[in-house]
Amino acid sequence: MLESIARTASRYALLVMAVWAALAGVGNLAVPQLEHVVKEQSRAFFPTDSGATEAAHRMGLWFGDSDSNNIAYVVLDADRPLGQADRGYYRGLADRLRTTTPGVESVMDLWDDPAAAAVFESRDHRAAYLMVRLSGQLGSSTATDAVAGLRAAVDAAQPPAGLRTHVTGPGPSLVDEFAALDAQLARITVLTVGLIAALLLFVYRSPITAAVPLASVGLALGTARPVVALLGEHGVIEVSVFSVALMSAMVLGAGTDYGIFLLGRYHENRRVGMTPPDALADAYRRVAPVIVGSSATIATALFCLSFAKVSFLRSAGIPSGIGILAAMLGALTLTPALIGWFSRRGRLEPRASTLGRRWRRIGTAVARWPGPILVVAVGALIVCALPLLDAKITFAELAAQPATTESSRGYQAVRSRFPDNRLLPEIVSIQTDHDLRTPAGLITIERVTRKILDVRGVRTVQSASRPAGTPVRQGTLTYQAGQIGEQLSGTAQSALDGMNSVDTVLATVGQLDAALAGMQRGLTGAVDGLNRVGAGAHDIGAGMTGLQGNLREVSGYADPLRQFVNGTPGCADNPICAAVQKIVTPLDDAVGATGTLAGGAGALREGAAGATTALDGTAQNMATMRTALSQLRGLTATLRSSLDAVGPQMQQLTGYLRQLSTDFAGSSEGGFYLPPRTFDDPQYRRVMTMMFSPDGHATRLLVYGDGESWGRDGAERSAEIRIAADEALKDTPLAASGSVDLTGVGTATAELITYVQHDFTLLVIATLILIFVIVAGMLRSPVAGIVVLATVTISYASALGTSAAIWQHLVGQPLHWAVPALAFIALVAVGADYNLLLAMRLRDEARAGVRTATIRAFAGTGSVVTIAGIVFGLTMFAMLGASVVTIAQVGSTIGIGLLIDTLLVRTFVVPPIAVLLGRWFWWPARHDGGAVWVHGLGLGKGDDRPERIHDRTATAG
Repeated sequence: MLESIARTASRYALLVMAVWAALAGVGNLAVPQLEHVVKEQSRAFFPTDSGATEAAHRMGLWFGDSDSNNIAYVVLDADRPLGQADRGYYRGLADRLRTTTPGVESVMDLWDDPAAAAVFESRDHRAAYLMVRLSGQLGSSTATDAVAGLRAAVDAAQPPAGLRTHVTGPGPSLVDEFAALDAQLARITVLTVGLIAALLLFVYRSPITAAVPLASVGLALGTARPVVALLGEHGVIEVSVFSVALMSAMVLGAGTDYGIFLLGRYHENRRVGMTPPDALADAYRRVAPVIVGSSATIATALFCLSFAKVSFLRSAGIPSGIGILAAMLGALTLTPALIGWFSRRGRLEPRASTLGRRWRRIGTAVARWPGPILVVAVGALIVCALPLLDAKITFAELAAQPATTESSRGYQAVRSRFPDNRLLPEIVSIQTDHDLRTPAGLITIERVTRKILDVRGVRTVQSASRPAGTPVRQGTLTYQAGQIGEQLSGTAQSALDGMNSVDTVLATVGQLDAALAGMQRGLTGAVDGLNRVGAGAHDIGAGMTGLQGNLREVSGYADPLRQFVNGTPGCADNPICAAVQKIVTPLDDAVGATGTLAGGAGALREGAAGATTALDGTAQNMATMRTALSQLRGLTATLRSSLDAVGPQMQQLTGYLRQLSTDFAGSSEGGFYLPPRTFDDPQYRRVMTMMFSPDGHATRLLVYGDGESWGRDGAERSAEIRIAADEALKDTPLAASGSVDLTGVGTATAELITYVQHDFTLLVIATLILIFVIVAGMLRSPVAGIVVLATVTISYASALGTSAAIWQHLVGQPLHWAVPALAFIALVAVGADYNLLLAMRLRDEARAGVRTATIRAFAGTGSVVTIAGIVFGLTMFAMLGASVVTIAQVGSTIGIGLLIDTLLVRTFVVPPIAVLLGRWFWWPARHDGGAVWVHGLGLGKGDDRPERIHDRTATAG
């Protein structure tokens, strides 16, 4: 049946070629180009159910800003300090992004906020940045469009002279990485085709012969691309830029190999004299199963990638598998059609070659000394694999992209001005069922902040209690103690100044006591005097009565003068009247006075008697008052001595409080407390809108660390941050109701490591099982299947070790995390191809005996497999032209593995094992007399004696 397919394809060659050309042409015209579909249909880099993605989604719901993990930064930097014009540009850009830029969901612009400016501005004041939350999950088409919109808005703005702008961050980094790969795909493909064409021309020395596999693989790739594009456009399969790159490389390599396999056997048949149709039919019959088995193993291995959780791996599986199946169909239909078409015109005749004779000599050596050769070959493989013991797998995605991309330039600008990882924080959110915008809530936030700062590698935490990443000076108890000290100092001094009047009181009390003593002595004498006054008053009264009568008589003689005075106007101004008045007035006063004195003398007598009685009681009261004053003087003296001690103590207290504030200034120690009035501060209120959810039930902290935040350092630190935050909530009001979420590049990398380990384990198990089933089924021997899998596995380990040694120790770049999985898929599958071709040839030649079959298999397949391996290897090495390190490492690792498998494993490992195992290599086999039969193929019992090898070699030649 297989021969009839080959003859039919050859007979209707033009129709077959026309059908393939039509399929490729119509498909590419009717279906959008694959690159366009990739741009429109790319999915998120991380699974939507990953912890970091779900945490970002929840934060978006709580804070009302963005539920994606697509974070970008706009970095401003200059060779001069940023001025007011730069600040104006910053404000205008932030407003424009917030209000008119599609894809922008929130903007954190705190450069103008004194409470947080220290985080967003470099210490030399020459750079600043703002954070932008964009729509779409990282790696998705929506995220790519959002980054493009952000960059368009920044480009449209007119920065001041000397100010540079960069759009960078996790979102732009992935966009730039994929864009760099997309831009280089055409160049890599052209380079690949050029290398393959050059090698085929060198080997076949015929443009027509070289064109046969190239035409077949070209039309196969041209047909596979629209199929993948159609399925991707309708969401049936997942596509990405990486899947396009890997599919192109795999189709070019494997498809060319299939053409080489068929051409090699066709040329071998022609050399032994077969006619072109018979040579093609026989070659097809023998090689088609190998092509089917090979494509089945590769496609199956690639399809296993669809079980991966990481889209970077998952998206490469089915598209590349479809490409391999298209290459298989091309090799089974188009390649025989091309061979038939050109062979009828005598254009595909084999050139004279001595390669078969050389490979026969190698086969003879292997058949004669299988044990030593196997030991040396396995030893070489082990040496190549030893670097795996020291190999490092990097998850630092930033190192994978070229340094010339815009995001890389942005990171470089930030790295020269800011501490490391300033644009790659971990975001911690705390949620509870009550408002955190209280002094107690801020104390809890500060406690969490302090606990996270204790985590190894954490450098800065920006939180509601530390908007600028450092302790708020006004928020420490020591600062507030200093403020109390300042106020107490002034108050205490005033109090002490007032208390100094105690000295005056003490002196006054002394003076009062002295005065009272004098008064007490005077009162004693006064009692005696009053008695005498009373007696004298009686005598005075009698005398005054007589004197009054005399004066009244004399006054009567002065009536004329009195009338003159009263009748003269302005008497005081008249000298005579004034003189008369000086006589009359005293005389009248004397008359009145004598009457008064007479009455007063009587009253004096009575008063003296009463005063004498009163003064006796006053003298006794004065003695009591002096006793009280004596006690007051003693108390005042005691108060004076106490004030002498209190004064220095007050000065020491205020000095201590002041020094306490000075000593703890800028320190995280000293307690934390923000009074309620802080929440009314306009500056702090803006920080609250950024750090708290609208209802205050959630807050977020930005954690900055050292090392590779987008790598293992960040991954390991993220787990410790979560533990620290959970521990900090214990014994707080949030212990029962609070919960912690964590997102960021470190958290995402930690999950990526878990996903990659899961995916790699799954791929290894599924791929080995499926390939074993296919290979063992085709070879009809589980032993042969196990040998093939074991050898390709050790070949893979050797390739990975060699690649790790080159990249890690010579280039200084550890292997990217995607390299081991993709290299395993490719090397195990493709390595199985070459060993399958060799094993199938050994089975075909098995009737002559294992050793002779080995020699003939080397002669027949040595050059073919070597050329195929070198071609496929060059296809992979062409990926070194990519500036994306991931692609370059994948290509180089697979290329190295193909060369190791082609030149070492397939040559010096599998054949010696087959020779040493003998008939057991084909177990189960049935015994029939002296011969061993493998499903109808007899292995002569006596044909494997070493002394007969040369005879059979000559015969085989």
